[in-house]
Parts: sequence; structure tokens; C-alpha cells
Amino acid sequence: MKRSEVFFYGWVIVAATVVWMAYQSTMFTYGMTAFITPIAVTSGWSYSQISLASSVRGLEIGALDPLAGMLVDRYPLRWLMIGGSVIIAIGVIVISQSPPSLGIFFLGFLIAGLGTSFCQNIVPQTVLARWFHKNIGKAAGFLSVGFALGGLFVPLLTRGIDSIGWQPMLLYLALGSVALGIPVALIFRDRPEKYGMYPDGLIQDTDSKATIASQGLTARQAIRTRAFWIIGVAAMFQFVAVNAVTIYTIPYLSEDLGMERSTASIAVLIIAMIGFVVRFLYGVMADIFPKKFVYAFSNAATTMGLLVLSNVGNAYAIMVVFGVVYGLGVSGSTAMRTPIVREYFGANHFGSVYGALSVFTVIGGTIGAPLAGWVFDTTGSFFPIWYIYAGLTTLGTLALLILPRTALRAGEIPWQGKLIKKGT
Repeated sequence: MKRSEVFFYGWVIVAATVVWMAYQSTMFTYGMTAFITPIAVTSGWSYSQISLASSVRGLEIGALDPLAGMLVDRYPLRWLMIGGSVIIAIGVIVISQSPPSLGIFFLGFLIAGLGTSFCQNIVPQTVLARWFHKNIGKAAGFLSVGFALGGLFVPLLTRGIDSIGWQPMLLYLALGSVALGIPVALIFRDRPEKYGMYPDGLIQDTDSKATIASQGLTARQAIRTRAFWIIGVAAMFQFVAVNAVTIYTIPYLSEDLGMERSTASIAVLIIAMIGFVVRFLYGVMADIFPKKFVYAFSNAATTMGLLVLSNVGNAYAIMVVFGVVYGLGVSGSTAMRTPIVREYFGANHFGSVYGALSVFTVIGGTIGAPLAGWVFDTTGSFFPIWYIYAGLTTLGTLALLILPRTALRAGEIPWQGKLIKKGT
């Protein structure tokens, strides 16, 4: 193999995906914390009911991700991306028109979840795993920067909601999903091999018969490894905390601790700004150091952030510390998943393996937010739940530290459905 002298198209795909992820995180990730209180005021629904709709959407995504992963391994990515962006827009429109029916509100989230499963959870990660190998950490780091960029718009989104209302704002966001999703999809290409290249911009050498993309475990083979379950459980514990904090940062700081909503939104901005820088650094470190240690560091920093959040009180300075420390940890929750899955299970069946592992993160997200909302509705405070979630992320850290070596790095490759030693 040798490196092409032409600019590698994979980086164009990365740039387009970053823009798409930024927009999606503005709607459903960081932006959700700006919507939850206005929705509650307008509809009369409780926090636990509203967050349950988001969690049901997450549970649906978890159920669909394995199927989405199999479809991604079989059909053109751009068509799945286009369909997903349109479905998301339909779901957001339904959400905007849902009050006073809680059932229609849930239906909107379910429709949006169907699209999200393809064009946010599976397709972007799969296209990176196919186009990058040695630089997968950097590529995934850039991708996760897109999530952080969405957080930068939360103060602006909060002002927009307070100005024109949450329902008109959702209609604008739905329109943007289609207007942005289709051009991004047209930029996608399925596999570099179709263009005479291999991952990272390598071109085929006539003296080499190596096929980088041939390496990789099927989902069935991956499920039989210890690494699959350890990575899955660690990600699940982290997402229990991450999804709850993402949704309830502003309600916790404003209603539980008495801060102004505009002041509380600064915490989200800090988390996003930290992530903007740190997520790419996670990718760089993932290409240099053992990925399990980098991922474990992310979980440990998340734990520290939760402990700081539990002791914010109404002190602005401690809120800033929380934003910095938690931002350092949560940035790795998305930046590290694609590199570690690519390293441990390969690229050939990445979509189906990643889809199977997504079940764990969805379970974590489904449990985390409603449980935190129930604690607030029952006790009038979010306080005790952050300590519980800190305990879970600590367990996730310890699990990653005992992660075994991958079958691929141990010298095994899949061939015709079986694992055989290289050179046999």
C-alpha cells in the first residue's frame, strides 16, 4: 500500500458529517434542555412525562439500531441518510403540534427516533469506519466536535424559544433538517475501495494483495467476545448520567438551585466550548494511546463532573468548574465509541456491530432521564440522583480498565465466517 498524493475525500465526508451532527445536537441533544420547561408550562405535563417521551424515542432507537446496522452494511448510505433526515423532520413537526395530547407528543418522538437511528446513530459512524483506519481517532474526534458545536447554539436557541415560542422554533428546525440533510447525504460515498483507495487515503500497490477492509468480526462473532459486553456496559453506565444531565442541566440549575435560565444556559455553553476543543484531542489520543485507557479517562472525568454538580449550590464559580470538568468527561462519550469499536471489531461489519452495541447506550439513556425526572417530581430536587450516577460511571471506568485485547490485535482475522490465525 502507498498513500495517494491527491487530497483524501474521506475528510470531505468528515466535514459534512460535522455540520450535520452539530444541527442534530442542537435539536435533540443539548437543545432539549432549553425546550423542556417551556413545553411543561404550555402543556401542563410533568418533567418525568416529557423526558419519558425522549427516553421512549431512545428505546426505539436501541431496538432499531441493530436493524439499521444490517441495512447500512447492505444498502447505499446516502439514500438511508436522505430518508432519515426527512423522517426526523416529520417527527419534529408532529411534536410541535402535539399539545394537549401527550400521546401525539410521544408519537412525534417515535417518528423522529426512526430517522435518528439511521442518519445520526449508524450512518455517520459507519462511513467513518469504512474510510479511516489509522486515523479513525482523529476522524471520530472531528465528528464528535459536531455534537459540541450544537451546544454553542443553546443560549441562542433559549432566547429564540423565549421570544417566538417552542412550537414555531421546532417548525424551523424541522425545515432545516431536510434542507441540510439532503446535501450532506449527496456528499457521502459508501466505501473507498470503489474509488481505487483504501482507508486513510491509501491506494492499491500492485505488489500488495492486502485488503484492509476485509478485517472485521460479524455482529454474531463480536457478541461472543468479552470485549463486546464490557464496552457495552461501560457505555450504558456513562449514558445513564449523560442523557439525564443533558436534559436537566437548565431545569436543575434554575428551578432546583434558583439561577436565572439565561445564567444556567451558560453551563451548557461551557460544556460545549470545552467539548469543541477536547473532542478532537480525544481522537488524537485514541490514535496514540490504548483506546481503552482514553475511554476510561472519559468515564472518570464524567464521575468528577457529577460530583461537582452535586455541590454547585447557587455559586456561579462552581457552576463554571462543573462545566469544565463535566465537559472534559462527556466529550469522550461520543468521541471514543467509534474508534474503540473499529479497533476491537474491525470495519467490514462495523454497521451491524455498532448497531448491536448501541442497544447498551440507548438503555442507559432511556433509564437515566426519566429516573432523574421522577426523583425531582417526587422529592422536589435532583440532588440525590447525581451521586447515584457518579457511582455508575465509576463502575464503567473500572470495567474499561480490565478490557481484554481484541481478537484482531491478537493475530486473528475472520475468513469465510470463521476466525483463523494469520498465516495459516
